[in-house]
Amino acid sequence: MSTFKHDLKQERILNEYLDSIYHSKKLNFSRVNELEQQHRGVDVIFSHHSTDYFIDEKAQLHYLNKDLPTFTFELSYLNKYQKIKEGWLFDKSKKTHFYFLVTAILLKKSKPKLTTPNDVLSLKITSVNREKLIDHLNQIGLSRQQLDEYDFDIRNTLSFGKNIIPELNEKRAGLIYYTQHLKERPINLQLRLQYLIDKNVAKVFHH
Repeated sequence: MSTFKHDLKQERILNEYLDSIYHSKKLNFSRVNELEQQHRGVDVIFSHHSTDYFIDEKAQLHYLNKDLPTFTFELSYLNKYQKIKEGWLFDKSKKTHFYFLVTAILLKKSKPKLTTPNDVLSLKITSVNREKLIDHLNQIGLSRQQLDEYDFDIRNTLSFGKNIIPELNEKRAGLIYYTQHLKERPINLQLRLQYLIDKNVAKVFHH
């Protein structure tokens, strides 16, 4: 099975488990199946007091049975024609209100992959308010323009791996990470989940 198909299958199984969590919280929600909506950053729609909230689920499916303290927010990547494209964080075509960061996906008996929703022992969901995140980044000097400049320099100098920047404390807040081993070669803003919670940009939705 191709990696893409395998990832998609794992994603669908995880979605079933996430739906069971939303049901248990008695939320009024609908899962989006149209690709166009998904491409615009909408996986789930929550309705509350006649307002719709668009949720983009981001899951660490490549890190099963690990509890990572960080999450990456995409600044740029290469498309199949090796052209640099804007990442999802600042992409204006995205309609996302909240990112649901699904981390610490622990499987029963430490199974290496998801085969059914019943395989999930536990997971964490951190809800990040996209607008608040972007506002916070602006406040600490990480405007879109500043991050674009870092992105340009990092890509041009092939500065793979961790790139420490003065606006963020590397140990407590985050850094910029340039991934070499993926063909998309993404450049991501890697932020600590606890930092986002401390700054009131994120909340623990499920643990």
